[in-house]
Amino acid sequence: MSTPTETPQTSTLEITINQEQKELLEKAATLWGLSLSEYLLEVALNLAEEVPLKPEQIVLSAPNWEIVTSAIENPPELNSKLKAAIERYRQKYDRK
Repeated sequence: MSTPTETPQTSTLEITINQEQKELLEKAATLWGLSLSEYLLEVALNLAEEVPLKPEQIVLSAPNWEIVTSAIENPPELNSKLKAAIERYRQKYDRK
């Protein structure tokens, strides 16, 4: 027995651009084999994922703030597992 699938809600987005901009975007979309709408959505979503949408904020109580600042100011000694993980990371990403 099949179950009905839920259709995602959609919205329309409208932008105003000049003819030269539209032609440039249409040309780029064609090169990617996409419609103008598909191309604009792909580009916009990729760009949106590259930048943080809003800064994150964490609120700590006074005792927890002391724990965090103490850990930053007085970090523990690196153990062998952490040193090995750092080395693997450096080898993989070629960082020194």
